[in-house]
Amino acid sequence: MKHLFQLVGAPCGQHGQYTFYKAIRLTGPKEKIVAIGDFFFVRVWQDSELVSIGELQLLWTDRVSDQTLVSLRLYFLPENTPDGRSQHGEVRFELFT
Repeated sequence: MKHLFQLVGAPCGQHGQYTFYKAIRLTGPKEKIVAIGDFFFVRVWQDSELVSIGELQLLWTDRVSDQTLVSLRLYFLPENTPDGRSQHGEVRFELFT
């Protein structure tokens, strides 16, 4: 299942060799447009069933390397982190005096 992409709209800024954009169109089994600030489900590793929520933070092209790059913020459930979830809904604080 290969996904292709296309930048959407005119550039919204430029700094040195970088050109910034506001959205990207993903094509494949389902076509969708993802804009800066949008949330979506993302499979972190191609061969894993682990799915997290991604937030598109930045989208730019590098003129020198001819690459399109994205910056994502990933959100994981506590049970999918190294420390895991202690108990549902419980937050543990330890105070030292």
